[in-house]
Amino acid sequence: MRSKQGPGAVRIAYCGPIAQPGRPARGGYESANRRLIDDLRLRGIDVVEIPYAEASGREPRKVLAHVTGFARAAATLISKRREFDLLHITPLYRQFLYAEALLCAIAWTLGKRVALDIRAGSFVRNYRERSRAYRALADSLIAHAELVAVEGKEYLPFIAERRDGSVLYLPNYVQPPPAAPVPGAEARTSAVMRLVFLSRIVPEKGVETAIRTLEILTARGLPATLEVIGTGEETYVKRLITRTGDLPVIWSGALPPREVKARLATAHFFLFPTVHPGEGHSNALTEAMAEGVVPICSGNGFNPSVVGACGGILPADASAADYAEATAALWSSGSWPRLSAACRERVAQNFASNAVLAPLIEHYRQIATTL
Repeated sequence: MRSKQGPGAVRIAYCGPIAQPGRPARGGYESANRRLIDDLRLRGIDVVEIPYAEASGREPRKVLAHVTGFARAAATLISKRREFDLLHITPLYRQFLYAEALLCAIAWTLGKRVALDIRAGSFVRNYRERSRAYRALADSLIAHAELVAVEGKEYLPFIAERRDGSVLYLPNYVQPPPAAPVPGAEARTSAVMRLVFLSRIVPEKGVETAIRTLEILTARGLPATLEVIGTGEETYVKRLITRTGDLPVIWSGALPPREVKARLATAHFFLFPTVHPGEGHSNALTEAMAEGVVPICSGNGFNPSVVGACGGILPADASAADYAEATAALWSSGSWPRLSAACRERVAQNFASNAVLAPLIEHYRQIATTL
């Protein structure tokens, strides 16, 4: 259901991968868009949803789903042209950029403004690896969009080189962190170091490095546990469970958001040794920091600008021994309480809903005044 339009309301069409209300998201991209749309409506923004197609199965079927999905999105832009003033699009780029550029062209032809919201961490890599025509098209979209938003500060120089207009830092965000630790946080007072890994359970996210880190710490005589929250390919997960049968590893599987929050509130360190080439701003990283969990993660994606000075950033090729050393050093130094408080404060100031949404809505309103 769309929100009701009030006097002077900003009206947008929001286009991209969007989780359907009441249904599980298929990934962080869909989840982030669902949350942003819902929160915009709560703040009086009138939103027309234009979700991308759900493409699955074999390649011919996926191609057909994408083609029909983009055609449907174009038709919706035209049929609902009187219901919005600005198109907010979160592109998948890659081979989809050509269809996404067509959606932007339709919006401009209809006299609408365009906000280009660049998500995830592989946009620049794709830009550099693809054809001259692809780069020229991306440059044109960046230059002509009335607003360009980026998920990571690492992209600001790249975008600034290609446009003179507004560039908005629009990171992933969470609801404001609690003013005080939630029930269950007393588990942190024990002498046992509580590690957590929260992500898709795939090799490139670093789960095996996290497990090996635990092995090294316990071999050194440091009492520690590791909780793994998330799902992955069944055979791979079963193999990891078997491998860790003699280790203090808790395999929790997928959990609802409230339970994830409760588990994070009992942890000390968030291990995130990701080498995923498309890493951007991890929702899990912000969620962990909001609960005071100190991150020890790779310098991949937008991790450095999210973590700041509130945890440990290691090179992308760091070994499990490096992670164990960094974790043990912070633990033995007695700096964990200070870093935990700093994580919560950093999220409150930079990655909480109010801090992120207010500038976005102000940009919407500034653009609307030029119509």
